[in-house]
Amino acid sequence: MKKKIFTFVMSVFIVFASIGVHQVEAATYNGKTSVNLNVRVKPDLNGKVYTTLKKNSSVNYGNYNSSWVKVYLNGKTYYASKRYIVPIKASQISTTSTVKTTKGVTTANLNVRTSPSLSGKVYKTLKKNTKVEYASYNSSWVKVVISGKTYYASKKYVKSVSTTPSSSVPSTPNVLKGILTSNLNIRMSPSLSGKVYKTLKKNTKVDYASYNSSWVKVIISGKTYYASKAYIKPVTTEVKVTKVIGYAKEPLKLYSKTDQKSTVVNTLPSKKEMTYSKYNSDWSIVYLGTKTYFTLTKWIIVGKVPVEKPVEEKIQGYASQTLILYNQLSSNATIVKELRKYESLTYSKIDENWIKVYIGSNIYYAEASKVISGKPDVDSLGVIYVNVPGDVLNVRQAASVNSKQVGTLKHGTEIEYYGTENGFHKIKFNGQFAYISSAFIKTSKPVASSNAVIILDPGHGGRDPGAVNGSLYEKTIVLDVTKRVEAYLRSKYGYTVRMTRSTDVYLTLEQRVAAAKSLRGNLFISMHVNALNVSTAKGMETYYSTRSAHSARSRVLASNIQNNLASKMSGMSNRGVKTANYHVITYNTMPSALVELGFISSPTDLTYLRSDASRQRMAEGVAEGIAKYVQTYH
Repeated sequence: MKKKIFTFVMSVFIVFASIGVHQVEAATYNGKTSVNLNVRVKPDLNGKVYTTLKKNSSVNYGNYNSSWVKVYLNGKTYYASKRYIVPIKASQISTTSTVKTTKGVTTANLNVRTSPSLSGKVYKTLKKNTKVEYASYNSSWVKVVISGKTYYASKKYVKSVSTTPSSSVPSTPNVLKGILTSNLNIRMSPSLSGKVYKTLKKNTKVDYASYNSSWVKVIISGKTYYASKAYIKPVTTEVKVTKVIGYAKEPLKLYSKTDQKSTVVNTLPSKKEMTYSKYNSDWSIVYLGTKTYFTLTKWIIVGKVPVEKPVEEKIQGYASQTLILYNQLSSNATIVKELRKYESLTYSKIDENWIKVYIGSNIYYAEASKVISGKPDVDSLGVIYVNVPGDVLNVRQAASVNSKQVGTLKHGTEIEYYGTENGFHKIKFNGQFAYISSAFIKTSKPVASSNAVIILDPGHGGRDPGAVNGSLYEKTIVLDVTKRVEAYLRSKYGYTVRMTRSTDVYLTLEQRVAAAKSLRGNLFISMHVNALNVSTAKGMETYYSTRSAHSARSRVLASNIQNNLASKMSGMSNRGVKTANYHVITYNTMPSALVELGFISSPTDLTYLRSDASRQRMAEGVAEGIAKYVQTYH
């Protein structure tokens, strides 16, 4: 029994041994013989001679020992004397075909490699019956020329075919209709190194004819070019013609056929509208009545001729009563702001019912019946009070910050006014008309300011942009809104407000907490914008920390802010007051809250976060919530 098993094993071993080793070792080299060289079945001068290679024969070999090398022939390993093989450096191997090639066809799916070795890198695999150009390399390998470069393949899987090579364009090629499946370079020759004549866009219709397995001839304006076959799909059915409206970019010549040398049948004047459809990459069909013509597409602009809008006449006027400004041309649109009676404005007429109102770079809409052109001629409109806690208000000769200063007024000063103009109130000062900034007046006498110090913390900054949506950054939004909160609290309530950062700088969480303490704050509010990887999440929310030493008052602060913010921003979702142990509100030494003004990832919230008017309302909501807390505890 043991004898039978041994005999079977030896039989299997002999069968496998007879098959030979088909994969060479990793370290292989190219060389040539310096003499007629015997190749043996083992590394010994007494070894049987398998074949004799002539002098200067190319060989693929690997190291064996100091005297012998392994020679790879027909996918098997043999041996030869090392001293009679001269190595060929990689730089000496040409990648450009300069040898005479033969037409052939693959007899199986065939790997084409970058070197004549089974361990050589596979450049691509050619399918069975693919036509190739090749030249002999050695007894086992051939050189295969693809796109003007030389690669290698097993000789036994390439069969020569008897054809008459011709690179000329056939006089009557079998022209097919096709369409591009991607943007495609059209070249002067069938090679990736060929000069690009032009690039056609995806879905362009082309006329083409077969050239070889990889390239096709593309016919443009009667001339032949070349393109990769892989990106052209044949069109077997008639493509539906899509007619569109366009107009002439300049006087437009209409031809009888797609040739600029053909007869010019008609000429359309510049900006003349027409109906047309694309014919190919260069030409379009123009439809005039029942007739069709051809013209170059580059002379047509898609769409209707733009209507030139008349120049709007801007008028100086004033509000005859309280004037509501809308963000759109509708009384149901969002109310952006109100102008007081007799307040000056610049406007233009839309129709008998509506006007456009210009304030800075913004445009609003208002009812025409409530505006009068010219300047108001009235007596004193009432009493106002200067509101600059701890400071004085400049009095200027004209309604401009660049106008000459004629004096100052103290905080709380009562004074009559005679109208408004360009953001200024008109007053009498030393018997003459003068102007003070409307941003620093109140209609009621200012009350004594609180001694509370409010710390505002715009989140992120510097190298930390926070949440991002395109070119819109969280750090930019929150810095803008926080500055508006600061200005509102100072101007309306005279509060002492300090910011952890007022420019685009980066602060760590620890630095923000330390800044609040060093600035001797009594309460801390951190401003942020939310984001998620889904667009459905939306709305505003305010957080306080349950682990804070000031958790109870922090909850009151957060509730006041959220309630007032939701009241100001009724169009946004109210997500309420929530708890979270964020660092800046957990480790602060004072009552603290963190406000999320909305989701930058939400298309709905993004509309508000981009709007100056909405940011101002957000700031006022946050500020009023802070003021309510201060009035309760300070």
